[in-house]
Amino acid sequence: MMGAYSYTVSRFVPDPIRNEPVNIGVVVVDPDTGEAAHKFTSHLASLKARCPGADIDTLSGVVKSIKVGSMPGGADDLADLAKRHRNLLQFTPPRAVEAPTLDGALQSAFVRYVHQAAAAAAQASRQGSKFQILGTIDKEVRLAGIDKKAVQQPVFAGRRGTFRPDRGFVTEIASVALHVIAFVGRQKKALTESKVLAIDFEDAQAKKEDLECTVVVEKPAQGDGEGESYRQASGHLQDKGCTVVPHLGIRKCIEEVQARIRRPGTVGRHRQQELAVHP
Repeated sequence: MMGAYSYTVSRFVPDPIRNEPVNIGVVVVDPDTGEAAHKFTSHLASLKARCPGADIDTLSGVVKSIKVGSMPGGADDLADLAKRHRNLLQFTPPRAVEAPTLDGALQSAFVRYVHQAAAAAAQASRQGSKFQILGTIDKEVRLAGIDKKAVQQPVFAGRRGTFRPDRGFVTEIASVALHVIAFVGRQKKALTESKVLAIDFEDAQAKKEDLECTVVVEKPAQGDGEGESYRQASGHLQDKGCTVVPHLGIRKCIEEVQARIRRPGTVGRHRQQELAVHP
């Protein structure tokens, strides 16, 4: 049997001027009994990457101080909670939700507004990060005056399947594959991606010795918990002959590629039609 409950979503506001709140918890109340329950994310430390400069330690203290054992006023008490918190921690106006139990209502609201919202935000951040890095690469390629004929989309077939790095160049002595790995916020997937790329590149280079692979990696900030995985990923890539470049070193990387590009007019006559390496 379904019951009607009221809930409020707790939001962390790292910058009141930008007003970009992050959902971090839920409070649910049974309007008939006044029984209340709450749940906050246990990964507040992860907000440091999403909200640089935010006072996460103070936020943790505020969260720990919240006690909502009973709310006899039901939705009215939730509304008062929302009115009292308008700065670092905020609560949305109360809404209704149907669920078999109070705990069921709490879990349902938490998954929807905190867990899924965090996953969507992380995905958007990862995509934005990689797109931004690729945008910077394309800008530096234009500024370096690299001939369009020297820019190609590389493809090589490795043991794990066909791999398509993000960019590629034909130079005097080698075909250079350039790939971007967005590491921050996705350390496990980035580490796996690095291992697969390293294996595939080793396999491809055995078939085509003049193939090179430069990997631009979004390096975590100093002290970030993802640092060890970043070092492991870099190690796997370097062990297989890949060059690893932190994303802040893109300009120098492109300048070095530009210095090796064939003179205009000679590229089209002698270059490969593709950078493909077939099994």
